[in-house]
Amino acid sequence: MKYADLHPNIRIRIITDFFTDLTQKSIIPFMAIYLSIQIGAGLAGLLLTVNIVASMIVGLWAGYWSDRIGRKKLMVIAQTLQVVALFCLAIANSPWMDSIIVTCLMFLLSSLSSGITVPIANAMIVDVSSEHERHYVYGLQYWTTNVAVTFGALMGGLFFESFRFLLFSLVCLESLATLFILIFMIRETMDKRALDYGEAPIQRNILKTYWAVFQDKRFMIFFTATVLAVSLEFQLDKYIAVRLKNEFTAQLFGSDISGLHMFSLIMVINTVMVALVAIPFTRWIGRFQSRSIMTVGMLLYTAGFTVLAFSNWAWLLISSAILLTIGELMYAPVRQVMLAGMIPDSDRAAYMAADGLSYNAAALLGSLGLTIGAFLPSYAMSGLYILMGLGALVFFRMLLRKAEEQNQHLPCADAS
Repeated sequence: MKYADLHPNIRIRIITDFFTDLTQKSIIPFMAIYLSIQIGAGLAGLLLTVNIVASMIVGLWAGYWSDRIGRKKLMVIAQTLQVVALFCLAIANSPWMDSIIVTCLMFLLSSLSSGITVPIANAMIVDVSSEHERHYVYGLQYWTTNVAVTFGALMGGLFFESFRFLLFSLVCLESLATLFILIFMIRETMDKRALDYGEAPIQRNILKTYWAVFQDKRFMIFFTATVLAVSLEFQLDKYIAVRLKNEFTAQLFGSDISGLHMFSLIMVINTVMVALVAIPFTRWIGRFQSRSIMTVGMLLYTAGFTVLAFSNWAWLLISSAILLTIGELMYAPVRQVMLAGMIPDSDRAAYMAADGLSYNAAALLGSLGLTIGAFLPSYAMSGLYILMGLGALVFFRMLLRKAEEQNQHLPCADAS
């Protein structure tokens, strides 16, 4: 599989998504600090919560309508809103104007735009890719996202505090370029024939649509497994970071390092490994069965987080960071392929939007883990991580086994 062999829409989306992630991550992580200074931590937290909830709701709405009127129209509308939001953010933080009210409103509009785009863009990839291609596509997408997040954070750290107008202007120009690419280069991918009126009636309203999605037992098993797996990742910058700050001190290469230094080193190891080995590693593991990849990947991933929850030995922490990164590189693309293979053609974007809720639920569990960790000892948190990781693995393997059994029975069904 080569990049040039992919559908033009996928090739374009991978490039535009990279620059979108790059620019978004240069703003979003720093907005919480900026808003806390400007309007106070309480109001800033409330605004960020409203942004998340509004983005979730509009994502569900977009997923529903994308399956009925097409992908491209809504993506163009969302990107237009993004350009407007970023342009106004630049003006509101310019030498001629300094408005925190406009900044808050436009930050909300930007979040709404992202909420619309994500499920539709994910559905578009499924529209124009085969199961064989998806292992490569999701591995490549995973790599570009992590690299973009790294450089975006670096860019934001350099420009956000002192050069916000310049930063927002650059981001606005990137967003405008993406809008023109969407209009003139991206093609509609939804097959109108997939809207089988007997199977998925267009008259079905949004509540009935998502009721049907969450009544899908296979999807809910997948949803639960995703929440359990991803919530471990959200523990890293919450409970694990706080534990290391409070408990860890050591020497490494003759120098004293604090818990925050160790946390930064773990993040650097994860980022560098993803940037250097994600694509060749994804190609190499593609030759193995999905169930084997998922099993080994989730075991390594779980083991890595389990050790990070209790150990204060520097070299063991470093080894664990390597293990969990390898595990994530193995399980994450397989998870995406599983999702793409289980959703019906007529409700692809709706299922993608519903899947997005699993990340919000995982984020809540991540925050809850910080609270629970204040009362439980570190070895108890490690035990909790083991249960979460093994629970996710059991559910993922259950779905993969059923999929393999169905594939084995297909030739018999055809012959009959």
